[in-house]
Amino acid sequence: MRTIAIDTSLAAGSVAACAGPARAIRGLGPAGEHARLVAAAIAEVAAELGWTPADAELVAVVRGPGSFTGLRVGVATAKAIAWASGARLLGVSGFEVVAAETARVTGRDSGPFAIAYDAGRGEVFAAIAAPAADGGWRIGAATLVAADRWIESLPRGCLVTGPALATLAERVTAAGHRLATEAAWHPSAVAAAAIAIPLAAAGQSDSPAALVPEYLRPSYADERAT
Repeated sequence: MRTIAIDTSLAAGSVAACAGPARAIRGLGPAGEHARLVAAAIAEVAAELGWTPADAELVAVVRGPGSFTGLRVGVATAKAIAWASGARLLGVSGFEVVAAETARVTGRDSGPFAIAYDAGRGEVFAAIAAPAADGGWRIGAATLVAADRWIESLPRGCLVTGPALATLAERVTAAGHRLATEAAWHPSAVAAAAIAIPLAAAGQSDSPAALVPEYLRPSYADERAT
């Protein structure tokens, strides 16, 4: 299945093209460059495999959590390609991507994993991921919580992973918890594709009109309104 995958959820974004075992990957650099670079990068990875974005059969995108601007860039780009090419569209949870990467990198597929994203203001957006019966991952309700409170609440024996460890790793280990390998902390386009392809093959898809980003926290305007 010819697949375009996009991850602009965090600062180090990426895109990928996949077709069978072949894949091509490009990094997008700092978050501020995503909007400028994403279209050309997608064209490049598709061309590396001998086709164009118009030939895509599936477009996968990390729908969140993540930054406002980054997620809007990725989701809007994915929708545009799906509309133009007629490809299926699938939004993938960054929590599920991190869980799958953690299992792959650590060789530990039983879970559960505690996953956290840095939400700023001393807070994290965190959830627990556990293996699902279908071979995927069941993500518990994500909560926005103070980082210290999250660390204190972590269950014993739980492996900790996620982007927030870039700043919280020492505090997590000081509290007696174990960290996943750093290579598994962040989502990526190619990891999102690995999740989306079997789901699409089983008939799942999202409506381009209905797919919306999932942000780390409400916007300032929404917070003032509540």
